[in-house]
This record gives sequence, C-alpha cells and structure tokens, in this order.
Amino acid sequence: MQKISRPGFVATRRQAIKSIVGGAAAVLAAPYVHRAYAADDTIRIGYIDQFTGARANFAETAPWVIDQIKAHTKDGLVIGGKTYAVEILSRDSQSDPNRMGSLGNELVLREDVDLLLIADGLAAPALEICDQNGTPGISTILQWEPFYAARGSSPEKGYPWSFLFFWSGADIIKNYTGMWDASGIEKVVGTFYEDNDFGRSFSGGMTASLQGAGFKEVPGGLFKEQVDDFSNQVAAFREGGAKIVTGLVFPQHFATFWGQAQQAGLELEAATIAAAFVFPSGVEVLGDQGAGMSTEIWFNRQLPFKSSLNGQSADEFCTAYEQASGKQWAQPMGYEHAIWEVAFAALKASGNPKNRAAVRDAIADLDLDTIIGKVDFRNSSMKSVANTWVTMGQWHKNPAGSKFPYELYVTNNVTAPQVPIQKEFLPLSKFR
Repeated sequence: MQKISRPGFVATRRQAIKSIVGGAAAVLAAPYVHRAYAADDTIRIGYIDQFTGARANFAETAPWVIDQIKAHTKDGLVIGGKTYAVEILSRDSQSDPNRMGSLGNELVLREDVDLLLIADGLAAPALEICDQNGTPGISTILQWEPFYAARGSSPEKGYPWSFLFFWSGADIIKNYTGMWDASGIEKVVGTFYEDNDFGRSFSGGMTASLQGAGFKEVPGGLFKEQVDDFSNQVAAFREGGAKIVTGLVFPQHFATFWGQAQQAGLELEAATIAAAFVFPSGVEVLGDQGAGMSTEIWFNRQLPFKSSLNGQSADEFCTAYEQASGKQWAQPMGYEHAIWEVAFAALKASGNPKNRAAVRDAIADLDLDTIIGKVDFRNSSMKSVANTWVTMGQWHKNPAGSKFPYELYVTNNVTAPQVPIQKEFLPLSKFR
C-alpha cells in the first residue's frame, strides 16, 4: 500500500495533542521517502512499551511475554497458504510522551512496519502517526475515554487506522463506588490524581459519580510526576474527615503519601488506588501495611480464560512467568499477551498481512476469545474500541512460608458478574 504523508498535520490539532506529539511534527513536515526494509514474505511488527521511566512497573513482565511470542513465531505464520517470517521491533517509550512520538516516526515512517502495537497509556502520538500514514495500530492499557479525548475523537467517529481494547473509566468508577457503598464505610472520600490524560479523565468522572452516589469528596487535586511531597493532600484529607482515599497514583508516589499520612495520624478505612496497587511491588513497598489495599482487577490468575495462541490458562500463564522470572505475576502481562493474540488473529484474517487496508479491516471485524476474555471489535457500539471487563479486588497476606507476601483477590464485580468473587472486602482496620 502506498503511504500518504500529510506535512504539518500536528499544527492542525488541538493544543492538547500538540504538546504530546512533540518531535513528530519535524519529521512529518519533511518530504516522506518510502523505504522498503523487508521482503514480501516478512511481517514487520513494531511494539512500544514503557520499559523504563516512571511507569516501568506496567512493562516489567513485557520482556518475558515478548520472548514467548518470539518462540511462538520462530517458524513464521501461515496466512493464506503462505508462510511469513515475523520480525518484531521492540522499543522503549521511557514513559515519555515526546519519545512516544519519536518512536512512532521511527517505526511507521522509517522502519515501515506492517503493524504497530502499543501497550502504553501514552500511545496517542504514535497512533496519530499511524492514522496519518495508513498503518494499522493496536493499543491497550489505556481507558477508552482518554483514547478518544486525547485526539478529539468520539465513539461515533473512531479513528481511521488505530484501535484500542481496554476497559472504561466509567466502569472502574462504578466498581469503586459500588465496593465502598457495600462496605458500610463512612462516605467521605479524599481524592488525588497524577496530572495526565487518565488522571484528568478519572478525576472528572469520579467527582460526578461521588456526588451522584451520596459521597462527600475531599479534593486533593492533580499533582505532577516530579512531586515528592503530599503533605498538603494529607492535611486536607485529615481536616475533611476522609475515611477513604482514591485516585490515580503510581507506586513511588503512594509510598511517599502513605508514609506522610501515617506520620500525620490520618486514619483511613479504605485505600483504593488506580495504578499503584495493580502491581505486587506497589504493595510490597509498604511492608506489613500492604494488606487491605484495594484496586481494580483486569487480569487475574484465577480467570477462566485461555490463550488463543497456545491454549494456556491464566493460571498456567502466570505460573510459567513466576517460574521463569522468580517474580510474582502482574496484571499487565495478560494484556501484553492478548495484544499479540489480537494482532496475529487480524493478520491471519486479513488473508494478506502486507495489505494494510485488509489488516485494518480485519481488526475492525475481530471477535476473539483471549487470555483476558473476549476482545470484540465486530459487535462493539464504539468505533475503533473493544471494551473489556474490570472488577475490584483487595490484597491479602499470604500464609507464612509462601513465595510471595501478598495475593490479589476479587472482592466485588459490579460491572462484571461473570468474574467470580473470591474474598469479602474488608476495611483497613480489620488488617491492623
């Protein structure tokens, strides 16, 4: 397929996307020269993840997953009766949106990949480059509300070449408030969020939901990634009588906040945090105080789903990782595997993986059972998005002598009744 470069497209977008695309404009403003890097019998797939930087926890399991995928494709993929070699070009966004734009330029414009995969919530700059140059792109680990908002689209419009499968920010908020409401904890909630696309979107949705559900909010505001002092939030929550604290907070930030909260005598009955408690390391850094911390669950070793690539159950998949790495399973690994399931299913369904329009159309028509459950673009009411499930869970201490100190269990399934509840949600005072 002949690619079309549109010089200067960044300058026509809203200011929000201008700031995150960064270096992309310079490359796109220059005349684009098509360079062929692979023979017609080789599929080139770009993969971007946040291997280093502030959000590196999300990609800790990704190198192992990529190794499994390389082993799976060592003999190539048979598509339309023809065997294609698979070349994977893996890149590190370094948790930096400006670098994300540069990597999009590199992989789409210079490396000329047939398909771009991004397991990083900062995907917008690279996906924009896909859309402007006719390269199919699949992303995950980003709620669909900011996926649309970051580039001024909507569920009605979608995007021409880029796709997302993940859950809704609205669903996570329903799960949060549903869990707190059922717990009987006093309805006073302290909130604070990292100042990024998801944090801002989560903040607005949470405020509206708290008001509608009869909760009192004690706002702690947005904070920058470089912040290392949360004394203002701690003071506000204590003075406001908060019994619950929530928001989008990464592990290193929450550890700082929690230490300051303990020093100030802030007594909470629930700490339900997006991002920080998704990972075992985010709980372990709190030492003995990690038990009782709660968060959303979007992948779990007890899930009744299997990989479409190798038939592994969720438990077998997690066990294989733990045996190979010596580390505990983490939620992102399910989606880091599923994005390859979606990619290979679309490439095979296209009939010709070198025909980018055919691959794009195959993604849009995909209805696939994966290791994280169903990924259904075909029947989705939203263009370019397949909505997946999310539940709530709580960390409990493992028995003495266990390999890992904590395990995450499903406690509430407000928007996903198909996921079984494993333990009752308990207030933090029960863990003290």
